[in-house]
Amino acid sequence: MCGITGIVSKDRDNIGEVLVRCSRKLTYRGYDSVGVAAVRNGQVDLRKDVGTIDVVDKLLNLSGMKGDRGIAQLRWATYGAPTKANAQPHYGCTADFYGAHNGNLHNYAEYRAELIEAGHIVRSENDGELCVHAVDKYYEETGDMFEAVRLSTRDLKGAFAYAVGKADEPEIYAVKMGSSLVAGVAEGDTIVSSDLPSVLPLTSRVVYLQDGEMVVLTHDDVKVYRVDDGKQLDRQPEISNVDAHAAEKGGYPHFMLKEINEQPTVAQDVLGVLNGRECDNWLRMIEDSSRKYLVACGSSYNAGIVGTYFFNRLAGVSVVPVIGGQFGPMYGNTLDEDTLCMLVSQSGETKDIMNVLNLVKGISKGKTLGVVNVIGSTLMFQADDYVPMACGYEVSVPATKTYFSQSVIFAYLAAKLGERNGFLDPSESKRFVNLLETELPALTQKTIDKTGILTKNLARTLVDVKDLYCLGYGFTDGVAREGALKIKEICYNHCEGMYSSEFKHGPLSIVTEDYPVIFVTTPEDSWMVINHINEVKARHGRTIVVGEFEDSLNHYVDNKIDYLVVPRSDPLLNPLLDVIPLQMLSYYLSVDLGINPDLPRNLSKTLTVD
Repeated sequence: MCGITGIVSKDRDNIGEVLVRCSRKLTYRGYDSVGVAAVRNGQVDLRKDVGTIDVVDKLLNLSGMKGDRGIAQLRWATYGAPTKANAQPHYGCTADFYGAHNGNLHNYAEYRAELIEAGHIVRSENDGELCVHAVDKYYEETGDMFEAVRLSTRDLKGAFAYAVGKADEPEIYAVKMGSSLVAGVAEGDTIVSSDLPSVLPLTSRVVYLQDGEMVVLTHDDVKVYRVDDGKQLDRQPEISNVDAHAAEKGGYPHFMLKEINEQPTVAQDVLGVLNGRECDNWLRMIEDSSRKYLVACGSSYNAGIVGTYFFNRLAGVSVVPVIGGQFGPMYGNTLDEDTLCMLVSQSGETKDIMNVLNLVKGISKGKTLGVVNVIGSTLMFQADDYVPMACGYEVSVPATKTYFSQSVIFAYLAAKLGERNGFLDPSESKRFVNLLETELPALTQKTIDKTGILTKNLARTLVDVKDLYCLGYGFTDGVAREGALKIKEICYNHCEGMYSSEFKHGPLSIVTEDYPVIFVTTPEDSWMVINHINEVKARHGRTIVVGEFEDSLNHYVDNKIDYLVVPRSDPLLNPLLDVIPLQMLSYYLSVDLGINPDLPRNLSKTLTVD
């Protein structure tokens, strides 16, 4: 997730000041590097560096840049570390072309090599630069900027949007191919941006764009075209009544709900990254290791538990999940040259994970594979290799889309590993990977849509409940633990997550009449879970079920609202979907309790202490 803003003005010369002012509204989309390209009299002034928009503005005087049009970008790194070279905007082969993007190019490595072989001067390791080069390439062929932008999308694969211009032409062009993009028309200015908040400081007259569309900005008009055939579309500006502050959250009342709703896009983005060339390196590291540990904390550890089930089921490989702080005392003396530690951290700075990284590096035994969201973090730089979560900036303290991305990563790697080591028939591996790529994003959206009102209604009945359990079996073990963690984090209620067959070994004694116990299950395991449900029902407890609809389970639910039904899917996709109603339940319960779920007390997004 990055933020781009492009503005074309009729009379103003202070384009830097306006771009900085509008782009500040996109700070939640990225903060690791910032840049502005300002155009004046056919010359492009491009300034960029690492840091927040305020830091880079002070360093390079972005606000003082002169021109009547330009593009600004706030970057959240995915491809290429946060460096000055990788910061956006970028030039093409020469300073005639300038542009910036938001999203991910899934064919980054292949297309970069193709462009270099064709003689293009590629200066960075950032996929956004390739958007500008693609336009540069087709302009050489057509001599027409509109056609160059339109045809460039044929080469670029993934979910992205970009804005681009040519120094000697007054227009700015932008395309929407899976990532967010919105335009606006003001008196004497037009604007295009990744998100509504940066448009609203200039105008409330907004033009909403659909995937597969492009816009041409002149100083007094925004024209919309279809990318496929270049046909102009009749798209009139609408008046937006959205408050600028609310717009930062995409109209959602909290970032947590916004980020839950971003999970379908996260599925697309991370699977695009996993399909790249680098995946062979990650799989080889796992293959070449004799002992495999998955080391994580909090939500990442819960995703790791789900991951170990995938590795066993799809690859016949044993991966040991370990809480970061326990790794040294439990396994530190067992490391050898063939050990692999998969270190999972959203921030890439989690102290307990850094301690394990330092342990492995300090004794020079074993390899480390980071799974990380923050590109440019310590874990990214110091691990032997890393898998990017491709989630964009997660603002809310409770992890939602990062947990989801991690679970998808482990499922994908396990299927690919099973094909490589012969545990899975190649056709079965391809079938499952195809399900991840083609069905999971839509099923994720369907789950969000289907369980929204259900979880909202259920939450109202739990407002006065201060203690409950969330139980999972098999694949849903980690899912149940994650659901329980969310309720503890943002509702301040005690919710214990554990393996359902363990409940009878002590905790069952807590059950009294109407005591709530949530059971998370898949159709494969419901036959066993019913036994555990019976143990609660026999003590007159309240059973709440999360999973696909089954008549056998429905029999044990007293109220309709106590069955959070997810869409039917492949059995191995089900545990990926089951977490969503638990995320939403915790969100609505938090709100009903008058708690801000984005900022729970006592917690931090990045834990850098022991």
